[in-house]
Amino acid sequence: MTNALLRARDVRDAYRLIGECRDLGSDPALWHARMLQGLQRLIGVPVTDGGEGRWLRPHSPLKVISAFEIGLDARGRDLYMAYHREIGPDGDPMFRALRPIPGRAVTLTRKQMMSGSIWYRSAIWNEYRRPIGIDDQLTSVYQVSDAGLVNVIALHRAYGERQFSRRQQQLLEFFHAELGPLIGRALVSAAEPSPGTLSPRLRQTLACLLEGDSEKHVAWRLGLSRATTHEYVTALYRHFEVQSRAQLMAHALKRLGRTQWKELPADADR
Repeated sequence: MTNALLRARDVRDAYRLIGECRDLGSDPALWHARMLQGLQRLIGVPVTDGGEGRWLRPHSPLKVISAFEIGLDARGRDLYMAYHREIGPDGDPMFRALRPIPGRAVTLTRKQMMSGSIWYRSAIWNEYRRPIGIDDQLTSVYQVSDAGLVNVIALHRAYGERQFSRRQQQLLEFFHAELGPLIGRALVSAAEPSPGTLSPRLRQTLACLLEGDSEKHVAWRLGLSRATTHEYVTALYRHFEVQSRAQLMAHALKRLGRTQWKELPADADR
C-alpha cells in the first residue's frame, strides 16, 4: 500500500505523536497510553487498544505480554478484561485472519479480513463488542523482532459509524511503521527485563552502582562481603541480560532513570 492519500499535516501529526511517545519512552504503560490517546484524536475514534505480544506467524499462537485501552467506560473495561481472560487475541477471528499474512507491518480493516456475516456471528462481536456499542475495527501489527515480539494497535468505531477510510488506514500504517523500530530502543518494551522485579538487596546494589560506586564501595555501604557483592552484581547482569557494567547502567537508566534509584538503606553512606 502506498501513502499517496496522506497529507503533509497527517505526516507532521504522526511524527509529533511519535515524539510525545519518545518523551515517555522509559515506561511502557505511559508511552502506550499516550500513543493510544494520540491515535484516538488523530484518526477520530472513540476507543483504541493495543500492546505487545509474542507471535511467530503463521504457526505459533499469539501470547499477550501487555494490553492497554483508551476510551472505554467501566462496563467496557470489564468486558475488555473478560475478553483477554476468556478468549484473547489468539481466539479472535480478526487475529486468526492476520496470522498467515506476511510482512513486518500489516494494517487491515475488518472488512479486508472477513465478511460481515462471519463477524456478526462471532462470539467476539456478540459477547464483547455489541454490549458496549463498538463495531468496525482497524488493526495494525508490527513485528518488532525476529524472535516474534510484536506490537499491536486496534482502533474501534462506534456501532453505526462509517467504516475506516483508505486514508485512515494508510495513516495508521505509516505511524506504526515509523514508531515500530523505536520499540526496544527509545521506547522501552514491556518484554524487556524490569527493575521492578528485583529484590530489595539487588535494588540497593543497583542504586549504588548508578551513583558510580565500585563493587568494593558497594560492599562497604551495604555492609556486605566483597564476594556477596560480586554475586549481586553478577545476578544483575543475568537479570538484565547484559555482559558489562556499562551495558547494565545504560539499560537501567533507560528503563527508570537515575532519580528513581535513591532507595538506599538508612545507614548507607551518603
